[in-house]
Amino acid sequence: MGSQNKKYDVICIGQVVQDIMVTNIPENALTSGTDTVMAGQVLLASGGDAVNEAAMLAKLGNHSALLTRLDKRNVGDMIYGDLVREGVDTSLLTRPDDCKTFSTVVVVKQNGDHSFLIGPGENFMLKMSDIDLSVFEETRAVTAGSIYGLGELDTGGLAVIFEKAQKAGAITLADMNFDTLGLGPHAIDSVYPYTDYLMPSYDEAVYVTGEREPDKIADVFLAAGVKNVVLKMGEEGCFFKSAKKRFFTDPYKVNPVDTTGCGDNFVAAFLHCLLKGMEPEECAEFACGAGALNSQGIGAHLYVQSEDHIRQFMASAEKRELHRK
Repeated sequence: MGSQNKKYDVICIGQVVQDIMVTNIPENALTSGTDTVMAGQVLLASGGDAVNEAAMLAKLGNHSALLTRLDKRNVGDMIYGDLVREGVDTSLLTRPDDCKTFSTVVVVKQNGDHSFLIGPGENFMLKMSDIDLSVFEETRAVTAGSIYGLGELDTGGLAVIFEKAQKAGAITLADMNFDTLGLGPHAIDSVYPYTDYLMPSYDEAVYVTGEREPDKIADVFLAAGVKNVVLKMGEEGCFFKSAKKRFFTDPYKVNPVDTTGCGDNFVAAFLHCLLKGMEPEECAEFACGAGALNSQGIGAHLYVQSEDHIRQFMASAEKRELHRK
């Protein structure tokens, strides 16, 4: 569980982005020939896997710090203000003069699904030279949000960080992105032996492992050195497997408004429960509740307010029973 006397509960490593949320526009908005289309909402917010996880962990009562690069322009200042309002520790941020944080237009469709239009950035990837490795001796947990999106940390740096954190007694947890840079399915192999919890989506895991059955997917990661695999399966809940335990957790019945950040909320909620000493079954149940609740509002980390908010939702929401073995 990690020492209760560490400076940080969690250090979240990863990218930061400005999200420009646009909701309720028709599928043919760019092809209809009409030059003006009314949107439901347009919202500016901070985003990115590490930001979403850090903000949610803070809302759940943890001392979470964000370790990333952030620019010094108006975009960076807006995100910085967001982080402060959410209660995230910003002391580990690095803000180089040549860093330009990128913006993403998040188009939220009428069924709650989303598409990303990613703008350019410059020198926004964290480098090992930005990091004081001693901070990982002062935290109870470290998250990587997300591998395949961490630049030079993906190909060696993260393994060094996780090894350092594990030796200091911290939990190491990694989320995963799609391999947009074409690094290859085995590019992150060096990180797995130092990863306590790996939390890919089903599709991401299929790409890396070449397997399609949850058990076989998990077995590939376990054989590579991961201690616990948590497979995020969206509307089918999640699958957990370690050397000692194996189970599915059924999802909650919801009509999603916006699915942006639901996986990040899941990760943060799971880790929150780990830090409280809960068993994996309890962690997975709470994480599914957090992800489902997040889908009921706009934004990647704006809707869920607290642990009580999630517990109240779980007490009143129905679950889908999928009857899996």
